[in-house]
Amino acid sequence: MKTIDQLTNVEKAKIIFDLFRSEMPDFLEYVNTIAEKIASSEQEMIANWNNPFLSYQQWLNLSYQVTGVIKRYANGLTKSANVFSEQLFGGYLAIFSNHCLEQYGLNKAKSPRFALAIQLFYLPAKEIEQQSYKYLVLEMHGGPEYAAICTDEDGNTLVFDSREDAEKEAADCQDGLVVEI
Repeated sequence: MKTIDQLTNVEKAKIIFDLFRSEMPDFLEYVNTIAEKIASSEQEMIANWNNPFLSYQQWLNLSYQVTGVIKRYANGLTKSANVFSEQLFGGYLAIFSNHCLEQYGLNKAKSPRFALAIQLFYLPAKEIEQQSYKYLVLEMHGGPEYAAICTDEDGNTLVFDSREDAEKEAADCQDGLVVEI
């Protein structure tokens, strides 16, 4: 048996499906609702877009592709763990499908165990004791494809213990972005 860290997106989705089959119709409806909201709120979403890795247009395209799969495989997605996991969580579609699954699990799931399963499989583990985070600053240089981690004069990566210090450094950068690590 694989450890959680060794499971692929498809394998995680298959396990979630097998454990919570009754949640799948509501989850698929939720995905369609999210996709509709993304498409209908274009101007608002573009104005507030802050994802450095995907543009709004890429996110919209992923949502269209996922809803296309839902239409194409309709009943098969609620009846077969293989169809569900391979069609929605294989390849690039997993980016959007995983996001929807996380949001559904944390905010809409009927079963409290579903929320726990999502936390187990998808959310980063947090230290039980002192939760101390470190921060990197990315300089975007006009877009995510040109992102670079900020370094000091000697070329060493700058790692900040305080978000405030990281924010100050980001303010000095061209399109700086603070990333929690």
